[in-house]
Amino acid sequence: MIHPAMRAYQNVAGYSLTDRQADATCFRLLIEELETASASSDPSVRLKALTKNQRLWSMIMKANSLDAGATNYEDRELFVRLASQAQRYGIRAILDTNLSLAPLVGIAETVLEGLETSAGSGQEFDTDAML
Repeated sequence: MIHPAMRAYQNVAGYSLTDRQADATCFRLLIEELETASASSDPSVRLKALTKNQRLWSMIMKANSLDAGATNYEDRELFVRLASQAQRYGIRAILDTNLSLAPLVGIAETVLEGLETSAGSGQEFDTDAML
């Protein structure tokens, strides 16, 4: 007989996200928010989406600037360069409310595609199944 605490742990562990799945989920949510902001005429919706864009890319830049040995130098350099470009464009989009958010969506979609295609299992994680 399995102890109830162990059964609860096994149930939760079955739905745990890998690092790559968590990253992909973050990018899916960012894309959704940027697309919503693009379609909205409310400046606060746009600013909220751009703020999240800046925070996500800032975390990516910080994580890849520190050498933890988990990712090779060339990949880290690429991630930092992408983060820098996304943040610079994000700042321009904050200052110029007429600037399209499509380039930010495009960068996020490209990263998401890379996360999904290079996943070990090759399967997309369904966050709806967790709920």
